[in-house]
Amino acid sequence: MKRTLLFSALVPLLAWAGARFSGPEDESVFVTGLRAGQHESLLYVWTSDADAKDPDFLSVIDADPKSPSYAKVIATAPTGSTVDNEAHHFGYTVNTDRIFAGGLVSNRLFIYDVKTDPRHPKLIKTIADLGALTGFSGPHTYYAVPGGVMIAMLGAKDGGGPGALIKLDNDGKFLEALPAPNRPDDPGYMYDVGVKPELNRMITSSWTHPHHFRGNPVAPENVGDAVAVWDWKAGKVLQVEHLEKMPLEVRWMHGPSARGGFINCAGAGTIWYWEDKGGKLGFTRVIQLPANSIPADVRISYDNRLLYVSLFAGNALQQYDVSDPLHPKFISEVKLDQPNMMKLTPDSRRLYVSNSLLSNLDGKVPFRVRLLNVGPQGMTLDEKFDVDFDHFPTGAGRPHDMLLK
Repeated sequence: MKRTLLFSALVPLLAWAGARFSGPEDESVFVTGLRAGQHESLLYVWTSDADAKDPDFLSVIDADPKSPSYAKVIATAPTGSTVDNEAHHFGYTVNTDRIFAGGLVSNRLFIYDVKTDPRHPKLIKTIADLGALTGFSGPHTYYAVPGGVMIAMLGAKDGGGPGALIKLDNDGKFLEALPAPNRPDDPGYMYDVGVKPELNRMITSSWTHPHHFRGNPVAPENVGDAVAVWDWKAGKVLQVEHLEKMPLEVRWMHGPSARGGFINCAGAGTIWYWEDKGGKLGFTRVIQLPANSIPADVRISYDNRLLYVSLFAGNALQQYDVSDPLHPKFISEVKLDQPNMMKLTPDSRRLYVSNSLLSNLDGKVPFRVRLLNVGPQGMTLDEKFDVDFDHFPTGAGRPHDMLLK
């Protein structure tokens, strides 16, 4: 590792104190782009080649209902590499001009230009080994910050712990790294990250270390149970809270006055709510889901009234009223084959869903991206939006993460 970050060195670069924050906060509170009054025109999907014989690729779906190619894949942008990559998560830069997309297993980073021709992204840079560049491996969450992208790395270069948050500039130059807390009760796990600048707080979560990816990455002995609460400006860990196995997606509630959020513990089938209480975050289990259902993702509507939960092994999407976040009320459920990642539109009316989690965890199901129309009255599948990922020229693709354009 070239340098170790004390986040005080990062503050002048971020200049967060002078920025205004507005949605969609699903990607990063710092991202500017889609607004609630705009209908998305495209959906980008980071896609693995199902048999790993051809390069992974960025898929482009036409999301404009008025377009003749609506609900069809209109372009793909391959990585050009056939190494064991595992396309997993990706993210925008702050201005949404570029996408940073990584290989969870290959440690490669692919930077795409989506400004010049959004319908036909162009791969403009490949970093062959983030481990060699930064000292850390297993790139997971991509969180845009002014001046670059922060990436949650699941482990060290050798595949063990600790993980870290690394910072790259918009061209992929390595700037600095902030290792995960690493002590006997929390061996340096890192998974997701979410920032609440108004509270000067950042939360990171836990999954597993990279050397378990191709073994059993969900075995209880191979996963963490901790979330870390950081002083955002100082880059200092203030709390480490042990919840339940695999606390994954960090979802702050939306808006500058919100003081809480939700996280899914996939190994325990539970949802937890946290809330700021005088500078310390209190965590409370608020939903017990069906046994072995594996809650893979959670999303919050932009008015903070509704919570969506994907149950990967439960083959269902669930919706809850969280107007009282400590006492969620079940509203509705829709059955889907192994739903994984979700993407909610800024107007909170449409929810896109992918159905690939990890190549060695996916079942033998048709790979699809689906759309649900959602609101306080419930959820309904949009039968006009059923995008087939089984029949690309190179064979089936496994759709994982999604971005709206």
